[in-house]
Amino acid sequence: MHLKDLPFKPTSKKINKITESRFGFTIDYNKLTLSKARRLSSLIEENLNKIRKSASFQTAHQNPRYMEMLMVREGLNRWLNERSQLNEDEVGQAEVILAAKNLVDSMQDMIEKVGKMQNEQLPGLLDAARDQIGSQQADTYKGTVSPVLQSLLDTLQQARETLDNAARALAGESVPQPMALNSPAPEDPVPGPESDLDSSDSFSALDAAAGGTETLGRGAR
Repeated sequence: MHLKDLPFKPTSKKINKITESRFGFTIDYNKLTLSKARRLSSLIEENLNKIRKSASFQTAHQNPRYMEMLMVREGLNRWLNERSQLNEDEVGQAEVILAAKNLVDSMQDMIEKVGKMQNEQLPGLLDAARDQIGSQQADTYKGTVSPVLQSLLDTLQQARETLDNAARALAGESVPQPMALNSPAPEDPVPGPESDLDSSDSFSALDAAAGGTETLGRGAR
């Protein structure tokens, strides 16, 4: 079995199936950490290099232990690459969620601006209108502008709540559902009844190849 005979860019899961069928064991990647996998891959590579530099290298491909180490190293490297890709995907997801939350912040800025218009700018404008134009005209202006600002503020506040709930849902957070008007209160629920790798993970292929020892999560032969 040569690595060139493997399918194009096989996954660690695929390589695991091949090692099981060819060598009678599988690697338990669920018990591996990134640092453990990197250390094992590096150690296997060192042992492979020792064999490549030895006089027996010409017949190494006929040695099942040598091929076993090649397969395990390849599986570890594939697994590390897959974990790296997962980390990159998580960063991309975080950026999308942050962009959604930035929309909420932008809507909040708009609410604060309208609130400032309503509570700070409009009163001063009305005082100036009464002094410079007349109370009747100032009251008419107030009667026209105040409802518009209040309606705009209410709309923006509702929009902000909608955007916030949407951003939370995008992030996988639970979003409270609005209760229907005049709906009966839920009944109280009826109380019910209460309801690193171990020593078996030894990897002997390193010893057989070049004298190195290390532990690795692997299935029994």
